[in-house]
Amino acid sequence: MSQPPDATLAFWDEHRQQLRQSETQRSVLTNFLLLITSGVSSFIIQQKFAERTLPLTVLIVGVGLYGALAAAKYHERAEYHLMQARALTHTLEKTGALADDSQLNEFRDAHYRKYPWLHRIRLHWLWTGLHLAIAVYGIVLTILVLVH
Repeated sequence: MSQPPDATLAFWDEHRQQLRQSETQRSVLTNFLLLITSGVSSFIIQQKFAERTLPLTVLIVGVGLYGALAAAKYHERAEYHLMQARALTHTLEKTGALADDSQLNEFRDAHYRKYPWLHRIRLHWLWTGLHLAIAVYGIVLTILVLVH
């Protein structure tokens, strides 16, 4: 026996909320790590790249690598909840509680035609790339401290 549409809709809603929560957590973490990076960078520059700031440059590398890993994990969780919600959407369509999504497909295709290459860029690669850029920035600071 299949689930009643109300229960399926409640499960669908829960997965969509969890997806949004993963994205919100990723955003908050990114902002926090950018704040740490900018504050530590300011201190390193204020100290004129003194050798005693070397542990701080390593901290920036670590923060960037941690952020990249965390962003990838948040993406994995968001993707899981999105896949669950899509499966539940299919169930709602099969039970007749949700109309056929052919019109949604039309609008999706129109969107893809409007943005032929931009829609192919995965947002999670931009977030993960930002964190990796922080790590590279930390490596550059480390080199500057070592050669200064």
